[in-house]
Amino acid sequence: MQSDAIVAEGYGNLLQLVLFHPQAVHSTYATTGEEDAADFSIRSPFPTVHLLREEDVMRAVRGSEEAGGKMDLRGLPAKNKAKLRALGAQRCADKLAECYRN
Repeated sequence: MQSDAIVAEGYGNLLQLVLFHPQAVHSTYATTGEEDAADFSIRSPFPTVHLLREEDVMRAVRGSEEAGGKMDLRGLPAKNKAKLRALGAQRCADKLAECYRN
């Protein structure tokens, strides 16, 4: 819905919208009933909107590739999910809960 508004207003090639939420999940069709630790890659203590300039995102990707691919930004989401799954959903939930204790 939000991304559609960006495209409808003609900003689709200029902006990326990234949403984070305390209860966000990657798949709204997950049927296992078990929490996937990978979902914590899109969670935040409070609902948060990141508005990114496409130009800046692409500059970062190109810069990484020009530096010999030392940092594979295209593979970063998969790496983040794997790391979170290795930590486990409970550990991730505990870390998120720590944000509310202060």
